[in-house]
Amino acid sequence: MVGTIAKLSCAVLLMVSTVPANAVEVVTNGDFQAGLTGWTSYTTANGTIAATPSLPGAPQPQNASVASFNVTGSGTSSALFLNAGKINPIYGVAPGEGGGVSQTFTTTGGLATFSADIAAFTRVNGLTAFGLMSVLLDGVVLDSFDFVGPGTSTTLRDTLDFTTNLTAGQHTIQLQATRIFAPGGGVTSQYFDNVSLDVVAPVPEPATWAMLILGFAGVGFMAYRRRNGAATLA
Repeated sequence: MVGTIAKLSCAVLLMVSTVPANAVEVVTNGDFQAGLTGWTSYTTANGTIAATPSLPGAPQPQNASVASFNVTGSGTSSALFLNAGKINPIYGVAPGEGGGVSQTFTTTGGLATFSADIAAFTRVNGLTAFGLMSVLLDGVVLDSFDFVGPGTSTTLRDTLDFTTNLTAGQHTIQLQATRIFAPGGGVTSQYFDNVSLDVVAPVPEPATWAMLILGFAGVGFMAYRRRNGAATLA
């Protein structure tokens, strides 16, 4: 009986210690195929992000939108569209302004890996400041890329990514674009696509499982001794 319990415990330990951890996608609608479902638009203090930008003295509702664009260079698809810039009249002076979209999610915690494809576009020759693209987690910038153009009409592409440990509970992810200049309709634009945030829950150490299983084995052995003792007395 004892030998059977020991063999079973070892088998269970081996099985548990070799089970791969499963990544859970915690971001909803990261490919924007469902429009902005799951996302909430926001702007910075003096920022504008809409296709029709807000201007000084004439504020307008500012919401992100979804457009078809070739973000990756391999073909067009639905993507987050931002027309980020400043509505403060002091243009060309840091900090940049704009905004983006945010999403709050709940997780059991673990190792989180983020990735997103980004692009920026301008149709104005000589323009060099396309926009600073950033991803924020709980208000902290974890990766960013400043699109500085070559001074010709073009599309620039890159990616954002990070890896960090997340505690269990609620967290907020933000996709943001800012510029130190005012935008114009169709002059500059920033795009996000294929946004993913995978969280892998921690797997208990083999030693922890070993202690747990040996505890079960001990309980089983004590129950066996009681049964054996009762049979002897009978």
